[in-house]
Amino acid sequence: MMTTLIHRITALTPALLLFISAPLLAQPQGLPADLHTLGANCIELVFKEDYKNAEEEAKKIVRAYPEHPAGYFFLAAVADAWMLRYQSNKREAEFYRHCDQSVEKAEKILAADPNDDWARFFMGGAEGYKGTYEARYERYITAFRFGWKGVSVFIKMAAAGSKNPDINFGIGTYDYWRSALMKLLWWMPGVDDKRAVGIEKLKGVMKDGVYSRQAAGSVLIDVYLNENRFENALSVANEMNKKYPRCLIYLWGRAAALQGLKRHDEAVSAYQAILVKCEKDPNSNYYNAVKARVGMAKSLAALGRNGEAVEQAAAVGEYQLTKDIKKRLDSQLSDAEKIKKRAGKGGGAADDGGEVANN
Repeated sequence: MMTTLIHRITALTPALLLFISAPLLAQPQGLPADLHTLGANCIELVFKEDYKNAEEEAKKIVRAYPEHPAGYFFLAAVADAWMLRYQSNKREAEFYRHCDQSVEKAEKILAADPNDDWARFFMGGAEGYKGTYEARYERYITAFRFGWKGVSVFIKMAAAGSKNPDINFGIGTYDYWRSALMKLLWWMPGVDDKRAVGIEKLKGVMKDGVYSRQAAGSVLIDVYLNENRFENALSVANEMNKKYPRCLIYLWGRAAALQGLKRHDEAVSAYQAILVKCEKDPNSNYYNAVKARVGMAKSLAALGRNGEAVEQAAAVGEYQLTKDIKKRLDSQLSDAEKIKKRAGKGGGAADDGGEVANN
């Protein structure tokens, strides 16, 4: 539990800033119209998992505005989205290069105009991206360092009266997960519980955000799962799935919410759909396939379908996993072994279906 919360609290800035519905966006003040349109197109293509064309849209921004941080930020967003989708680190060097370029360009703009909110926003977002990426690989010291750099930018913007609604995505996420972590450290005095405040900020971003509406929805799913508010999580996941049926992160959220609600028949189908989708991935490292099979096995065992549960748990052991992937899947591999032993004896699974968590 503590490790999960530490991982999440480092995701304090727009790690998923690319998730947005382009047709709903109005032209944001302070950004050129063509830059905004290209950025929105890039994001929409990412949702369709068309990373090649998404990258081309971001490159158009760089060519048209080589001294603006936005294009480099979107290039980093595409690289990170690809790595998150395939649970791979193959584009890490490219990702960091684009994040650093975005920060560098923003700093130059801010040196000339300290009041440029969008330059500051992209700078904070790029720093935060690095934090969430580091957290994905459990490099928590650097994750906290980068994550705080990003969040502190947004906090300062809010204190200065910024009208940019997207800053509340990073702040709201920080407020919630910091409080959720501190709740476990009950012996520490003077820690305010800002979980409700964080949730309200995220809900506000879903309504009014420019580049963070769908990102806020993604985080809210995770927050609601953590709060055991599974109906809320399922509602948001279903809404996002209708708009972006191919987007894997929302498929994970829906499956986890169904499992939390003990709607195990539906959860089995949801995990099966993820498995079919991910086993078709080229050059798969099997990370997603393992998670899908373990999720399916938990719900099958909860339904008393022990033979099928054992079959799915046993199939996990047939994948050829690298040392790195095994480490990242340690808890899932452990769960698979427990399911094989318990379900193999006809004992079923824990009544809650096991841990529910987003991707």
